[in-house]
Amino acid sequence: MMRNWAQQSGAAGHAPNDSTHRMNIVPLQDDVIGNVKRALWVLQGAVLLVLLIACANVANLLLARAETRHKEFAVRSALGAGRGRILRQFMAEGVVLSVLGGILGLALAYWGLQALLAANPDSIPRSAEISLDPTVLAFTFFVAVGTGLVFGLAPLLHMNDKAVTAAIKEGGARTTANVGRNRVRRALVIGEIALAVMLVIGAGLLIRSFDNLTSVDAGFDPANRVTFGLVLPQAAYPDSQRRVAFQAELKRKLEAIPGVNRASAMQGLPPFRQINANDTEFEGYTFVPGSNNPIPNVDYYQTVTDGYFETMGIALRDGRVFNQGDAAGAPVVVVNEALAKRFYPDQNPVGKRIRPSFGPNVPWFTIIGVVADVKQGGLAEPAGTELYSLYDQLPRTLGFAPGQMNIVMSSSRPIEALASGIRQAVREMDPALPIVQLRTMEDVIGASVTRQRFLSLLLTIFAVVALTLAAIGTYGILSYMVMEREREIGIRMALGAGQGQVLNLVLGQGLGIAGVGILLGIGGAFALSRVTSSLLYGVSPSDPLTYGAVAVVIALVATAACIVPSHRATRVDPLEAIRAE
Repeated sequence: MMRNWAQQSGAAGHAPNDSTHRMNIVPLQDDVIGNVKRALWVLQGAVLLVLLIACANVANLLLARAETRHKEFAVRSALGAGRGRILRQFMAEGVVLSVLGGILGLALAYWGLQALLAANPDSIPRSAEISLDPTVLAFTFFVAVGTGLVFGLAPLLHMNDKAVTAAIKEGGARTTANVGRNRVRRALVIGEIALAVMLVIGAGLLIRSFDNLTSVDAGFDPANRVTFGLVLPQAAYPDSQRRVAFQAELKRKLEAIPGVNRASAMQGLPPFRQINANDTEFEGYTFVPGSNNPIPNVDYYQTVTDGYFETMGIALRDGRVFNQGDAAGAPVVVVNEALAKRFYPDQNPVGKRIRPSFGPNVPWFTIIGVVADVKQGGLAEPAGTELYSLYDQLPRTLGFAPGQMNIVMSSSRPIEALASGIRQAVREMDPALPIVQLRTMEDVIGASVTRQRFLSLLLTIFAVVALTLAAIGTYGILSYMVMEREREIGIRMALGAGQGQVLNLVLGQGLGIAGVGILLGIGGAFALSRVTSSLLYGVSPSDPLTYGAVAVVIALVATAACIVPSHRATRVDPLEAIRAE
């Protein structure tokens, strides 16, 4: 089938070929969603981590609540209350707590979703279809109810015979019966901190990656440049020469607008466009299948009008660029540095001849210049090989000139001041032609990294939520431990322990918990580095700077969460603490 593709599709002279121009067939859905699948899985993982942190907080809350009521459970059990009844009560309380939290979360999700989509409408494919549909509502309901039911079982730790007997005895509540439960609560806080560390590291890596992308040299100067698209319909402009004349006259009118320095046109708009991958014949170059020689195939064919390189600020490396005299002259092309290095290593390509594989009657084109590489496959991708042909020559050399072109102008005036003049110039040429996406080239650059910006924003939000929950969990466990150990602290202070020693005791416990959580989180983030590597640019998934910065931030947050309970511990009155027992 592939061998007969040219005859079946009518694409004579430009057909797939087993050795130089293979056809890549992908499912339509994969082509639509592109590489967003990995990003969405990362977001799902972030959501799961936040959910686990929230569940750990709920578990700690219910455990602490059960701890404060352990004498009540013991007395009720001694009076004949069954464990099932007490458990049903706690599970009901847990479900109510979780459902109320779920309702509040849905409200925040609705408003947050609207804000995110409004700020990033083109961030992911089919974003307009994203909503809180019945499936999402059902999932939220079951997660909320399930969380309440599962963690409503926390009183089980207080319902065994040993715990009941110890609670009834005087002082039994504050002895070794609590050691196991304290370990559970500490383990939950350690888990919260570890998960928060993983999320914050992921967000930090993506933020650094996004910063690297926005500072990438795209190969042209986007500042003070405005662009828009025009499509000359085949029915109204069937003649290629008429299309060339239209672009030349439009260029003249645009350059007459006050403040416009230069105007030009191009077929493919950088920094992100579809790859061409056109077979190209290089004079004197023979490709041998199976050898290490590069396949004679050019990634991007670019059609431009006179003055394009000057208008875009693309640097000339060797030779010259197109001028007005080339329109009626011999067929010429300009190539980029990547093409020159690939097919003319250790040679000067200027003066060499190449021929596009568009048919048997295509003439040879002479290379007249080499220009700097321009990003065409995205800012995160290396520049591909690129060949520039002059729009004015195409009717004569190839018998065809494209009707769809992107106009670019360099001007020191803002786009708002130029918009009316641009619309007037196009209207004078053809009132029926719409202007497509009038915007600055800086906006074009920004649109090419919308997905990375959206992913960084979401993960940052998740990381902040996770960090807040972990801080609350650390504060809660330390506050409860201080309350639980008031008698011990009072005795220590009665025996001569100073406030500094008590402060170090509580801070040491809190920071010890945080330290273990940080180490586990760093290990978890390192283990998942392969998952995030494809989403990063210019930064290693195990970047020591990011890991170190996150560790410091989490340690500072944990220290802040420990300060209030530690300060409270130093204010314990030894006499009142002992007398209360």
